[in-house]
Amino acid sequence: MNLLLTNPQKIYIASLVALILLTILLVGIFLFKRLYPKKHYKEATYLVLSKLAKNEDYLLLNHFRINYDDTHVGVIDHILISKKYIFVINDFPLSGVISGEMKDRSLRLVKGKKEISNISNPLNYNINLIKRLNLYHRLDKDLVKGLVVVNNDAAVNMSRVGDQFIIIKRKELKKTIKSFDKDNVKNLKEDEIVNFINKLDRENRKRDYDKN
Repeated sequence: MNLLLTNPQKIYIASLVALILLTILLVGIFLFKRLYPKKHYKEATYLVLSKLAKNEDYLLLNHFRINYDDTHVGVIDHILISKKYIFVINDFPLSGVISGEMKDRSLRLVKGKKEISNISNPLNYNINLIKRLNLYHRLDKDLVKGLVVVNNDAAVNMSRVGDQFIIIKRKELKKTIKSFDKDNVKNLKEDEIVNFINKLDRENRKRDYDKN
């Protein structure tokens, strides 16, 4: 038996199918945007920084190692050099409510209503890296900013003490860096930047050589 449909019925069915497909597509995009950054958080931060560096003519360096001693090494995920500051950036895949004081050794992390835990303060990781970096390069500490990047679904309930070391969501990263670059301070000198990069590169090459 042939089913004869009127033109309005055909239009209705076609519209309904299109609406269902569009809904599936939008749900897929929504889930991808939420789940991909959590599983690939370093890549997600890199994409934000690489786009910012290209648009603003900043310099982006990735995955640099800092020696604490002969056996202990710290890793800097990203170093972004803007017109006025050097940003030392590290990624931490944290979600939930983060609370505590900046100088605390541990912070309180709450997920949902029952899952409560204490975590090592990621700010201390950046602080120690930058202290070691300053020993190597004698940088003006006011020119270096330490940024800890957490997931977008995190809530950071911490009072800031200055702006040298802060925890921010990934979606706030671009805006935060650009706001720093509007500060009324002198631009970094080109020879200072070149000298900084060359020293950092030599240290990483030396470690690879010693390791081999």
